Amino acid sequence: MASTTPPRPARHPVPPRRLAAALCLGLLVLASPLAGVPTGAAHPVAQAPSVPSPTPSAGWDERGDMVMGAQDALTALDALPADNPAASSWGEGGRLSWFGQSWEDVDGDGCDTRNEILARDLTSPDFSRSQGIQDRSQGAGQGAAGCPNATVWSGTLHDPYTGRDISFRRGQDSSGAVQIDHVIPLNYLYAHGAWAWDQRTRLLVANDPLNLLAVDGPANNAKGACGPATCPAGSTERGNWNPAKGGGWWPPNDAYRCQYAQRFVTVAATYQLGLPEADRKSLRSALSDCAAGGDGAPFPGHQIQQLVEAVLGDSWISALTAAGLSALGVGLIVRVRRRLGPGGSGRR
Repeated sequence: MASTTPPRPARHPVPPRRLAAALCLGLLVLASPLAGVPTGAAHPVAQAPSVPSPTPSAGWDERGDMVMGAQDALTALDALPADNPAASSWGEGGRLSWFGQSWEDVDGDGCDTRNEILARDLTSPDFSRSQGIQDRSQGAGQGAAGCPNATVWSGTLHDPYTGRDISFRRGQDSSGAVQIDHVIPLNYLYAHGAWAWDQRTRLLVANDPLNLLAVDGPANNAKGACGPATCPAGSTERGNWNPAKGGGWWPPNDAYRCQYAQRFVTVAATYQLGLPEADRKSLRSALSDCAAGGDGAPFPGHQIQQLVEAVLGDSWISALTAAGLSALGVGLIVRVRRRLGPGGSGRR
């Protein structure tokens, strides 16, 4: 039976003020205590970030479409608060201790977050194990416990990170081909400010459709917990915790770089997350190119600089730059003296 699932509506730019007002339906959820979510109390908990008030037309499931344009994202990037790095790693328990159980039904509609994102991002999602593609109404009551009326059993993903089409089929050995990525990873969120948020805000950002994409599994694994130019690395227990180690990650599909940068900044702005300076620079470079009509891809020289910074660190970069300038200056002086000759007149 052919699917009767209606096509997704075309996306249109949302005016910045309306976007800011719509983008955190979270207040509706934050108003109600969420039981059973650990507080991660190894750190003192500060006041949660200020979240814009929702509007009646802005549903939780529609938040994934509310991404800023390049120019608005540049403005929002410059307005982000200072980085608030965690003094220690998130410790034993990791995600569970700080962000709660995976894929909570935050909006209370009877379906877990993972299935909601699969239904949103897959082409021709099948909601039943029966032969052929079944729509939601035909699959009602046939799903898994976490989403009995809308479990996604199969479909096709046009992966934004690689540009490939990937077949998805639910199952222990096959589901990993398509994973749900946190655009701003949870460990990165923790490392740069979420350690100080209240438990409900952390649960919201972990399940926010704005911060989630169905993507290629291997690409998601390669990304890990990285931002555009840094990755939280190490642990306090081993004595090598670094919330902003050089490195970083961008989608290998250059055609998606602008959208990735715009979504990354939109999430950061929504939750008022501070970013390390290296990530700000990388995002600013990409968004500036996007706003000018480019694809956000860096120049080869910038890529080399990022690689060297990741290997050597900023202090070594500064030292090497100073040494290079000194050598250049000495070389110029020697050349001038040779041209002037012993008498300094330049005649030979």
